Amino acid sequence: MGRSASAVLSRLLPSLLLGGLLLAGCTGGGSAASPTRPAGSATATSSPSDGSTGVPSSAASALPSDAGCRVDYTPAPLPTWARGGFTPPDVPVPYVLSDAGDIVAILWATHDPLVAPPVAGQNNKILWVPRVASPVGTPLQIRATLTATGMTAFRAVDGGLGPSTIDLPAPGCWSLDLTWGAHHDHLELAYATS
Repeated sequence: MGRSASAVLSRLLPSLLLGGLLLAGCTGGGSAASPTRPAGSATATSSPSDGSTGVPSSAASALPSDAGCRVDYTPAPLPTWARGGFTPPDVPVPYVLSDAGDIVAILWATHDPLVAPPVAGQNNKILWVPRVASPVGTPLQIRATLTATGMTAFRAVDGGLGPSTIDLPAPGCWSLDLTWGAHHDHLELAYATS
């Protein structure tokens, strides 16, 4: 197998594995989000003023040069406590570990990387796995701040930690303050221009 083919396969394998995990999470017997408002999709307190329409592009562009995020989306084995459901358990996947190490955001986008504004037919899928538990169904509250401008957006994963779609209104480096139950943590995610 050529180098480019094996590179494509190595990028698709985590998505295929996570696809089964996310489908299991979406079809399980837990509480579900309203069909008119998917999990992780609340309204933002402000929106981009650039007049962008969210029309799909053929490929996502590179991360903005001013992203400045402390994130690396290179697939790597998850922390041991976050590997439940993965086969093999040390399969490399793209993820971001929170500052305190209490939650991990596993990226399972249908494109690479996460993009903003959202693109029709593509999802900014994130699987949230906590190291510290909270009661089943406890929502994940997200306060996202665009570091370059201070724009703020609020999102909630109403069915509890697990699979979500987190769309944000503008590209750049987003600082996410996360709260679930009595727990609080922080991480950064970079969204490219769609």
